[in-house]
Amino acid sequence: MFTFGREHERKCEAAYVRKPDQIPLLMAVVDAVHDLIEGSGTEANLAVALRSAFTEGGAGVWENAGKWLRKSSEDYPAVLDLWREFAAHASSNVRFRTACLLNDMPASVFSTLAPALCADRSKKVAAMAAARVSERGSAA
Repeated sequence: MFTFGREHERKCEAAYVRKPDQIPLLMAVVDAVHDLIEGSGTEANLAVALRSAFTEGGAGVWENAGKWLRKSSEDYPAVLDLWREFAAHASSNVRFRTACLLNDMPASVFSTLAPALCADRSKKVAAMAAARVSERGSAA
C-alpha cells in the first residue's frame, strides 16, 4: 500500500481533525497502517484502531478512518469485515457514517450492504444509503 510515510501522513491527518483531543484516534490508525507495512503490526491491531476512530471519532476523524479502511483493505482484506460490523451497529450515527461511505466500498461489500442500509430503521440512514446507491447506479 502506498503512503507518503508515517510522519507525513500523521501531519496531514491531524490537519483534518476539528477537536485536538481526537487526534490520537486518527494517529492510532496511521500508526497501525504503517506498523503493518513495516512488518511489526497485525490486521487485528489495524481493525481495532479503525473501529475506534470510525465509531468514536468526530468530524475529520471518522471520514479519514473510512478512507484508511478503504485504502488498507486492498492489501489487508480482513479489515473489510468492519464495513459489515458498522452497517449493523446499534448506533444510527455509525450506520449513517457507513451509508455515507457506501460508494467507497468494493462492489461485493456494496452489493451486500446497500439493501440493508436502504431499508434501515433510521430514515436518515436509509435516505443516505439510497442517495449513494443512486450515485453508484444500483445495489446489485
